[in-house]
Amino acid sequence: MNTRILSLFGIWIVALAAAAAAQETPSSSVITGERAGRIRLGMTVAEARKAVAPMKLERTSDGEGIALIALKRGKDTVMTIYAGEEDRDAAIAENAKIEQIWVWDKNYRTSEGISPGMRLAEAEKISGPVKEIVRSEIESREFVEFARQPSGIMFRLNSGDGVFAAGSSTTAKYKPAARILSIEVVGERAPMDGDDDVSFTSTHTDLRSGCTSAGGEEGGHVSTFCKGPAGYQVHFFDAATVYQLNVADEKRDFEEPVAMFGLDKLKAAKAVEWRIADGTPFAAIFTHPGNGKVIVRGLKGFERIKLEEEGKGALERARSMADDMYADIIVPATRIDATPTVTVYGKLAKYDDKAKYVVKASAGDHLKVSIKARKWTGEEGPIMVGIVMMPDGSSDGAPGGTVFDDALTQDGDHEILVYQNGAKSRAENIDYEVTISLTPKAN
Repeated sequence: MNTRILSLFGIWIVALAAAAAAQETPSSSVITGERAGRIRLGMTVAEARKAVAPMKLERTSDGEGIALIALKRGKDTVMTIYAGEEDRDAAIAENAKIEQIWVWDKNYRTSEGISPGMRLAEAEKISGPVKEIVRSEIESREFVEFARQPSGIMFRLNSGDGVFAAGSSTTAKYKPAARILSIEVVGERAPMDGDDDVSFTSTHTDLRSGCTSAGGEEGGHVSTFCKGPAGYQVHFFDAATVYQLNVADEKRDFEEPVAMFGLDKLKAAKAVEWRIADGTPFAAIFTHPGNGKVIVRGLKGFERIKLEEEGKGALERARSMADDMYADIIVPATRIDATPTVTVYGKLAKYDDKAKYVVKASAGDHLKVSIKARKWTGEEGPIMVGIVMMPDGSSDGAPGGTVFDDALTQDGDHEILVYQNGAKSRAENIDYEVTISLTPKAN
């Protein structure tokens, strides 16, 4: 082989190596709010298996017994994937869709440059000071939030890295050797229900500054009022051995109880978060200083929003669920008379569109709701969902077919929400029909 051939052969080898390097970096190792390298939320396990070959996917679990999938390079676990599976002893479901990703490998990093194994002090230089470190009740896992937290991403620390006061589950202090243990991809919230142009933001009200107190005369309770946005306020007062915390409007024509906690917990209480849509407050979010539960209560006109979350990621889930419930509430409604039976027809142009129907009924009446997709565009048929929302804000429903068939327990307007399960299918231009039967209670 002459020197010219050797030279060309060497150039070819170098070119191949460069091409391989270009494929591996940076896109194959970047973590965003929707993906980690070649693994993205929403893809099937089978698609993930193909995307990361020759790495292997194996069944695993955690201390909570959740069915998980380990992505392994040799004996090393690169990522752990959750795909909505329930049985940790079952074979991996190849058609299951990925919902969460935990990244453990230090070769992966966010677009800003934070990677597993990085010292927390170095991460602060990238994403700003630590806002809060939260320790979960289950397994005492610790999660850190930065001032410039990337959307759709959570950072977990090694257990014991946070410096917590006695009895507290939150702090902003950490040990000098604290490191990022893993990076979790939970997903950036997708617009739903026609809220593409809605801007969701938050503001906070501190319970220990800028507040005024009144009462206390002749042994009566002391009420403390802390200003919130758009005329709303936090009202908390001592009732024997506990505080009762409410949110109210300026004149207290509207006042909603939020939480009750011990008098000794006020110093540990976080600020009340006001969730805002296009400048209008619609919900209050409060983390219980005793048990760590995140409590959400809707404001005037949004009283249906009532939920509680706990465990890791509870605050982010609570915000997302409140935003989704807001979007459900503002869906335009069509009032119908369903006695004895009516079939209505409609169209959902986009995969995340929703429709709403309102039926006035009484406790004891029997309501039956069935939903069917008639035609659609796209290869995959829609998985239709129907939810019946009761006057008190509770709800019941199921995937398409007969979604509700039961006696009602409340008087008033019952809302029927119709939509496609966008996590399972994304058809468009869906023509559907809803059959609603309302049988008055027997006298």
